[in-house]
Amino acid sequence: MNSFENKVVIVTGASAGIGRATALEFANQGAKVALADINQAGIEATAQLIKDNGGEVLVVVTNVANMQDCQNMVDKTVEKYGKLDVIFNNAGIAGERALVEDTTTEMWQKVIDINLNGVFFCTKAAIPAMLENGSGVIINTASVDGLVGMSTISPYVAAKHGVVGLTKSTALEYSRKGIRCVAVCPGYIVTDMTEESFANEEKELFNSMIPLGRGATPQEVANFVTWLGSDQASYMNGSAHQIDGGLLAGMGIVE
Repeated sequence: MNSFENKVVIVTGASAGIGRATALEFANQGAKVALADINQAGIEATAQLIKDNGGEVLVVVTNVANMQDCQNMVDKTVEKYGKLDVIFNNAGIAGERALVEDTTTEMWQKVIDINLNGVFFCTKAAIPAMLENGSGVIINTASVDGLVGMSTISPYVAAKHGVVGLTKSTALEYSRKGIRCVAVCPGYIVTDMTEESFANEEKELFNSMIPLGRGATPQEVANFVTWLGSDQASYMNGSAHQIDGGLLAGMGIVE
């Protein structure tokens, strides 16, 4: 299946986890993929995986918390491939765990800068290129923590709620100009970031709360993200979609 043949896609946070899996899936479906991350070694490794499978790829070291870097990312992509069809704004960090009163202003700012400002900067940079095309899809990584609260990660929760709001505003402003904007809200996804952020007891608790009884793989998120970016999802717009195994469905007894 080559749903993205002749399409150009940017994936931020492409050095590992959801970003890497999604970049590989876009490439597998025929897209030319630009990989963006502050971790050069990580995106070079992702790029090699794409090249080994015969795909076309561009590496752009990018700090999404810097508007100039985000503009450079888009400019280099358009310079190489001539256009931009899809951007997956996925870069993010968990931050340090702490109560609100113990959260440092530096940690608050860092998480907001990367997880919220970064999505805004990348979106702002991508829109003119998409307007030039007359079409485009912006996919933002929020979180189930952008739909409900979670203790000890207030900067992350605030940023992800902001991403959902930004997604809605972007869709309202640009849909009539051919640009769709949607958000994905992953639950417990087994990645390096979640493995480092949560204690074993917390992971066991999540698994016990999830009706499917397990965390998702990055590939399961990638499958949905690529579908949202495809023409098959042409009526999906301004919405936030849970990928959580039923975690937020409600309270119940799992037998």
